[in-house]
Amino acid sequence: MTQTERDRFQTMFRKVDVDGDGVIDQVDIDQLVQGALARTTTHPGSPEWRRVTDLGNKLWHMLQKDADTDGDGRVTAREFVAAYRRPDFRDQVAVPFELALLETADSDNDGRISLGEWLTWQEAKGLSQMESLVEFQQVDADADGFLTREECAQHVKQSYAAQ
Repeated sequence: MTQTERDRFQTMFRKVDVDGDGVIDQVDIDQLVQGALARTTTHPGSPEWRRVTDLGNKLWHMLQKDADTDGDGRVTAREFVAAYRRPDFRDQVAVPFELALLETADSDNDGRISLGEWLTWQEAKGLSQMESLVEFQQVDADADGFLTREECAQHVKQSYAAQ
């Protein structure tokens, strides 16, 4: 694994390890999901809320099942990286979860994410406006000022792919 890949996975791990204790457990996933949903206009109990919550639960169950090799109910950084590097986990669990979260940023429900929606979403996650703008430009493959689901899916997949 290259240093760039190691750094990228460490950054992802820290985002999922919400409480910062060095391991991921169900509470981290629950806090991640509820924190993300709280930054949107998604209402508790709505179909969108249920979809993201269900995908978060699936993420935890698959991490626990496939990555928690010692069965202690917690996922270490090493176990996390091993799971996320597997194409089946990435494509069937991680990418759908991240896309569902990202789609909640579409506040006007037009099926695409504008620069303003993206900046609001990224700022709520703690990213600077400059970092967010650079990332938006990278994701916006056709440079039309909007992110489609396909552009977002490609971006998420690339973020997990080996470099």
